[in-house]
Amino acid sequence: MVCMRVSAVLGMALAAGSALGGSVDLSYTGVVGGTSAMHLRVANVTYYAGHMSHVFTSGDRSGQTFNTFCIDVNESANPGPATYQIIRLEDAPVPGSPYGPAKAAAVSDVVANAIALGWIGADLQANAAQTGHLGKMGAIQAAIWAALGFDVQVGASQTSASLKTYYALLMTAMTTNDTMVTSGLRAIAAPGQQDMLYIVPLPPAGWAGAGLLAVGFGLRTVRRRTN
Repeated sequence: MVCMRVSAVLGMALAAGSALGGSVDLSYTGVVGGTSAMHLRVANVTYYAGHMSHVFTSGDRSGQTFNTFCIDVNESANPGPATYQIIRLEDAPVPGSPYGPAKAAAVSDVVANAIALGWIGADLQANAAQTGHLGKMGAIQAAIWAALGFDVQVGASQTSASLKTYYALLMTAMTTNDTMVTSGLRAIAAPGQQDMLYIVPLPPAGWAGAGLLAVGFGLRTVRRRTN
């Protein structure tokens, strides 16, 4: 799992956060790639880094898989169902001191650049058949944790080589003066689970239309930030 020590699972305690509005029922099933997922050194601990896999357990998307990224290295994820409250990214983590707008914007930049590179779609999902899939997902996770201020040590010997390669590529693509923001990017939080990224979804027809726009005109769900 993403926020899981290679040697041991972290202890957990999570209270419900202030909701932006709405909730989503998900069941965490594990990190994509299992023990083949990338290793990443953060401070003095080695973690699995990659796409965290869930299944929707209610609503129109019940039974569908949803993969996402961890936004709190200090917590862990328990396999099984939970009801997550949808909150603003700047209000995460729950519990803990809010990240605030600047860190939330930095995470948005990472996600937007990963979308622009074609590693993930505008819905945070990825094609597992793409070259370097696990390395790319690990690199995105590492960049998200770095954006949130965690002591990410990409150069450490414990960090997987493929993650290092794709992290360098992702960070090279990062913009600073004319940065990008990912539309609909939120956090989700649930008691007994870690906070994760979430995209407020368009209706299915909307996603189909967005896909067509992406082919013809570029990613329309990624817009430039002007502030």
